[in-house]
Amino acid sequence: MNTKDDAGASLIEIVMAIVILGVVVSSLLAALGTAALSSKAHRDLTTADTVLRSYAEATKAAVRHDCTSPGLPVVVTPPQGVPGGYSVTLTPNPLICPPPTTVVQVHISLTAPVTKSLDIDVRTP
Repeated sequence: MNTKDDAGASLIEIVMAIVILGVVVSSLLAALGTAALSSKAHRDLTTADTVLRSYAEATKAAVRHDCTSPGLPVVVTPPQGVPGGYSVTLTPNPLICPPPTTVVQVHISLTAPVTKSLDIDVRTP
């Protein structure tokens, strides 16, 4: 005697499967979005740090090159490769060549997608 069981999945089972799949997919998309945002934040911080360090090296090179006697102004040339949208300010502005026994603290601040600053000590070589 062959009996055919034509019973299929009930409506409640199908709805529960769709809800479970929806929760899993939305969780994965939220995780991917969080990873993308944190990656961008890390990239912005790394770029800002690189720009600050490049300006610090350019400032030190300008002092080494331009400071032949105390009191002369130092012209800091912005380094090449700075991305657009990054604004850097040096304090004191204008930078003056310090006397041979004096150390001047230069504050470099960056404003872009993130705000960072760096303090360096500069002295006449």
